[in-house]
Amino acid sequence: MNYILIAHEPSVARDGLSPVITMLPAPVTVLMVETADDIMAAMKKQTFNLLILSRYFPGIDTLSMMDVIRKQSPATRILLFSSHSEKAVIIDSLYQEADACLSKNSTEAEIQLTLSSLLKEEKDMPLYVPSSANPLAQLSSREIEVMNLLIKGLPLLKIAATMELQLTTVSTYKTRIFKKLEINSIVELLEKINIYGARKAV
Repeated sequence: MNYILIAHEPSVARDGLSPVITMLPAPVTVLMVETADDIMAAMKKQTFNLLILSRYFPGIDTLSMMDVIRKQSPATRILLFSSHSEKAVIIDSLYQEADACLSKNSTEAEIQLTLSSLLKEEKDMPLYVPSSANPLAQLSSREIEVMNLLIKGLPLLKIAATMELQLTTVSTYKTRIFKKLEINSIVELLEKINIYGARKAV
């Protein structure tokens, strides 16, 4: 039995997530909560395989909440879900801490694939679920790290030192990023990020 805790607005949990969860091949038990206190109370009583946490959870610092959850229940995987209508999943430090992320624009198939992968604990699952409407979703977590440093204006040598990688490795990541996004410069990279509603990591 898999146990899923949903910490999200009731309408999103009911209309967006619950129908997909019921179609999962593995048996699941779902608990829905609406406050930070409810999250912690539930996790003290039960170990959950998966926490579906709202990106914009009212009244809490989401990153701090995730840190607390990681310490209290390291085995619980965290899926960040945004109910906002952004064209792309926001790229920031929150999503780099999560096991996966989805937005309101994710398709039913993407949601089901992500949930199934998380419950199976697939180690190589991409941080960002591919979506034809979001070219940024093609990037791996490492490529996103490099991209975030590129748009800060860091040269490749500095990025290599920061990430403790070889310069040739960072150069390869940059080449992949440009190829996937069909761009040729940092200026075009910034434009692409602006178009798809993403922002750099803090």
